[in-house]
Amino acid sequence: MHPTVTEQLDGLRRILAEAVAPEVTAPYPAEILGSVIGALNALQANRHTFPAFLRWATETTAGVLETAKPLLGVALAAEIDAAKAGGDPTDLAALETRQVLARRLLAQAMPAIRAERGTAYAKMIALFRERTERFPFSMAARPPAKKA
Repeated sequence: MHPTVTEQLDGLRRILAEAVAPEVTAPYPAEILGSVIGALNALQANRHTFPAFLRWATETTAGVLETAKPLLGVALAAEIDAAKAGGDPTDLAALETRQVLARRLLAQAMPAIRAERGTAYAKMIALFRERTERFPFSMAARPPAKKA
């Protein structure tokens, strides 16, 4: 079926770059537009990696939370257990929802993890470092500069 998601993203990027960008002359709006075009490029180039990234991030965060459970209150530990429920690994919206939930639970657990600075803390820091390396979509992506 056409247009595919890839074709739609490319079309949006091209419309902005070829039809809108030449009309934008003020520096700040031009900078913002360039960032949006770059973000669309990055999204198009990496969209196929999102499900695997979300699964990895959710599973790794769940591992940190599981290690941290002895440090946490009963209610938060119960929420962590309830969040373990699976879901369709091909449903992007469900993957995003699970990842957002895992990150919220990690944020709630963070004070206890930081105070103890043990195994859960080491796993949390490793998660943050690896997440930075694996993150498939960077808003810093920029299109090539226009040639004069």
